[in-house]
Amino acid sequence: MIPNREIIPYRADREFRKEVPVMEQPFQSTSVEHTRRGVLAAAGVATAALLGACSSSEGKSSSSTLQVDFGKAKFFPLLKSKIGVGRALSMTEILDSLPYMDQIRPAVYDGEIRFPETDYPSLTPYPFVVGENDEVSVLPNEFLEKLFTGLQRRNMEIMIQLMGAPKQWWDYEKAKRPHLFPMPTDLTAAADAIGKWTKLYSDYPISWCMWNEPSHNLTGSPNRASVRQMVDIYDAYTNAIAPRGLFGMASFIKTSAPVREKLGGRSHLQATIDALRKRVKANSGLPFDYLTLNSYGADLDELFAAARNALGTDFNTVPIIQAQSGVFKPHEWGKRRGTTLEAVRSMVSLKNALQVPDLQTFTFSGWIPHLIEYKGGEALQLPLFNALKLYARMPDRRGSVQGELPSGIGAMASSDQYRSAVLVWNETSRAQSIDVQMSHLQSSSRGEAELRVYLIDSKHGSPLEHSDNKFVPTEATTLDELPRSLSKTVTVAGPGIAYIEVGTKSAHPVLDRNGLDAELVRKHTFADRIPGSKNTTSVRGNAYGCYDAVRAIAYVGVEGNAGTALVGAEYRKLPDSLKLEISADTLASDPKSSEAMFGIRVDYLLADEPVKSVLWHGDTFDSRRKTPLPWGRGGPTADVVVEARELDRARADQAKLVLPLQEYAPSGWAQASRHAIISFWMDSTGPGSQARFLLE
Repeated sequence: MIPNREIIPYRADREFRKEVPVMEQPFQSTSVEHTRRGVLAAAGVATAALLGACSSSEGKSSSSTLQVDFGKAKFFPLLKSKIGVGRALSMTEILDSLPYMDQIRPAVYDGEIRFPETDYPSLTPYPFVVGENDEVSVLPNEFLEKLFTGLQRRNMEIMIQLMGAPKQWWDYEKAKRPHLFPMPTDLTAAADAIGKWTKLYSDYPISWCMWNEPSHNLTGSPNRASVRQMVDIYDAYTNAIAPRGLFGMASFIKTSAPVREKLGGRSHLQATIDALRKRVKANSGLPFDYLTLNSYGADLDELFAAARNALGTDFNTVPIIQAQSGVFKPHEWGKRRGTTLEAVRSMVSLKNALQVPDLQTFTFSGWIPHLIEYKGGEALQLPLFNALKLYARMPDRRGSVQGELPSGIGAMASSDQYRSAVLVWNETSRAQSIDVQMSHLQSSSRGEAELRVYLIDSKHGSPLEHSDNKFVPTEATTLDELPRSLSKTVTVAGPGIAYIEVGTKSAHPVLDRNGLDAELVRKHTFADRIPGSKNTTSVRGNAYGCYDAVRAIAYVGVEGNAGTALVGAEYRKLPDSLKLEISADTLASDPKSSEAMFGIRVDYLLADEPVKSVLWHGDTFDSRRKTPLPWGRGGPTADVVVEARELDRARADQAKLVLPLQEYAPSGWAQASRHAIISFWMDSTGPGSQARFLLE
């Protein structure tokens, strides 16, 4: 067992921050000549200020106009908590690359461990030793402890996909395509060994994910045998690992989605979840915390729909996680890595993923070498990495994007009082000139603002193509005063990405903030899934609830007339009080539903059991409501109900609220682990309702 140690939350001023070997401040523009120009329109006047054009591509390009309105928040926000990165834990460079996480700050690292691969640093020395009388002992791993510690310091979630069985129970003769990971020769013994090994890392909040074998993998075909075997493996492994950690079932691909006659008119995904559903009912203690998908070059909409239909309405606390994602098909993925086209297509996939309400995380595979490539001792930052750096800079409040753009051209836009940003991509092979017209820019600063342009194409931000390893603005213009409207023309290479940002030069108070100085246990999520037509399942009101532990921000929203938006963050070592900054959009002043709710609930735990709940609410609250919280102590309200008018003020402006946790805590809570679930709850608050909570 790893000895107890101090949990060191991610803080920019911590000593380990100095590990970043290059580009410690990745977006400084000191190498770009700054020019000061007069603004053609005064601040507050709705007249565009033309600040010139930026061209990066050779050859002819057509021209289009893009209207971006930052005046009203659109659904869904640009959530950073949906971003993950992943890589099989097969190389020591993963530890070297940890500091680069600080430049994109993803929510999750998805690591894959294949137990037959005895040369993985994550399996060296080999952790399983079988002694006399078949007694199994396990050995710790320095590589894993360093990796887990580095991720935990950054408040990132740790997901480990367990593939195969320890070599002592591995059938090498049967490990042939299409069945690379056959059933363990002794499932009980293999599971017991896995259970002992995972307990070495029980101090870390780890999500354990089963593999999509033994009869069904990237090249296999789904059948009844694979359904039975997947559930048997899941049952054995999760029972051995319990009670610590989360458990996912795992890991479905495009061939899992189509309906098949040999599975009784169900998809392989549905048949497997149906079998797991029966197993869970027979064994009420069997956990099922999330469902993972893998996809390389496939139609994700079909896979997401199949996953939702399989989960139905009785697994609403089980989110979907895209555990592995690549925009090229398996036979192309390795050959076309590190290209501008990979970055462009990835942004298209990301835009779609952001609008899937019950998708918790969208993980980009190939952290090394698709985002970071080590070459000649240098860490090359590839186009997808640079694209995610740009996305990480974009505020979370989505703006309206309109315009008749040519096929293959797309955009996302967002803003707040500190920064406005537009990301435009071009999937085609022909350069496109885009006139970006921005209106309703906001600023909380009276000081200087700056307009910056970044390009990603074969000559910018793509060191495996024709650029160097520097990624700096191609243009940086200092503005004496920020106007209300602005126009900027950029030429987007084919393929390529252009990013326009207008805002203050200082750090961003929301995007650059840190997580809580507490120990994250897990997130709790809820998908308000309801039955649809033709045996399909949908999410009522497109309701979403997401928690960004890296930055300690909770988001909830309901696009339709009704729906439950809900997310919980479970922590230990919480402070006596918790400060919140709350902002809300489009909440109905007089909601019609008796289920209407806008509030924050705290469920206190002692010895991991919920013992007391407290709900803070404003005027959006009906005591007749019946929909319970699906975790903690349950119930439609709480043991203690507190009126907090600060929540009402969040409709018009940002409001501040202090939760005096210690004041309402049960006896012994402070002396124990200060363990609680903080839930952010929005129910039937009117169409387009959204809210954000900043925790301190």
